[in-house]
Amino acid sequence: MATWRKKETVAGVSGAAPACVVRSAGTGKIPKGYVPMVLFGDKGEGEEERVLVHVSMLTEPRVLDLLEMSAQQFGYGQRGVLRVPCGMERFEQTVRGHRRETQAH
Repeated sequence: MATWRKKETVAGVSGAAPACVVRSAGTGKIPKGYVPMVLFGDKGEGEEERVLVHVSMLTEPRVLDLLEMSAQQFGYGQRGVLRVPCGMERFEQTVRGHRRETQAH
């Protein structure tokens, strides 16, 4: 007999509109539709921040720029969690800019 498990969700995310970015403690399973990333200061300084980024954000030009920076610094063959050379503050500004643009349309 099969057992059914409740679908994984991101804390605080429910309904039709998923959160674009969620801070992650780095434990547990990655919910469907999210990509784990590790953000660190632009100059390699400061603490690392783990975030879960919704896949819909990966096609946004500002996020693509950050991914290109990551590829230039680490190459396309990164193993494990994707490392992005961007501090949390700058990343949040990027996401806020995306939200403003999508709300304006």
